[in-house]
Amino acid sequence: MREYEIMIIAKPDLPPADITKMISKWEGIIATEGGQIIKKDDWGVRKLAYPIGKHGKGHYFVYDVAATPSPVKELDRILKLDENVLRPLIIKLGDKVDIEKRRVELEKQAEERARIAAQNAQEKAQEESSSARRRDDEEQQAPVE
Repeated sequence: MREYEIMIIAKPDLPPADITKMISKWEGIIATEGGQIIKKDDWGVRKLAYPIGKHGKGHYFVYDVAATPSPVKELDRILKLDENVLRPLIIKLGDKVDIEKRRVELEKQAEERARIAAQNAQEKAQEESSSARRRDDEEQQAPVE
């Protein structure tokens, strides 16, 4: 099995029922012939780098998949025909993949990103707190007219 990263940008204004139906269709195609989804992310609606059609935003879905080439080719074909998909992108990451090892690796990366985000948030909160204290000190020391 090969490893693929699949990014799908769908129309941003689709109802949740349509999104659920599309996702189950995509995942069903991947699952044919023993394909497996290693990781899936729903990034939500984001601003596009450039307009696609008349859309300035798109709903992003990202999959890390282990599959043979045939279901991936079928998924690519289906995505290009779907009017609710603004842009599909499929990238082959490798020819052979150890699924469990890759899952563990992706989980470690996610934990590291979460740790860094928490650390950055804590530093930002400390900065804001210290700058607020400085402003309070300056206001107390300012002469009253």
